[in-house]
Amino acid sequence: MTRYKLDYFSTPNPQATVRKRSRRWASTFVGGIVVLAFTMLFFGGLGTAFRYRGQHQSLRQQHDELRLRYDSLYAAKLQTDRQLNELRKQIQLLQYKSQEKP
Repeated sequence: MTRYKLDYFSTPNPQATVRKRSRRWASTFVGGIVVLAFTMLFFGGLGTAFRYRGQHQSLRQQHDELRLRYDSLYAAKLQTDRQLNELRKQIQLLQYKSQEKP
């Protein structure tokens, strides 16, 4: 004989299955929203990085050009300062010699 009997007259509680389905649906919905938000943030950041990449490169190139121009202008200023100091020394020497003659 079998140890168990099948009872065809009892019905399961329908509210318990609805609750499980609603919990599963809600967790799936929340998980989907989280994945969607992460995906949007990731691709938004990636798009922004690519959008500003060209601008960053052009600014870097302009900075390098300005640095070279500044360095060349600074070198020219230093050369001019040296020449000016030499001319001042020559003028002082000439003034000193002109004062000695009379």
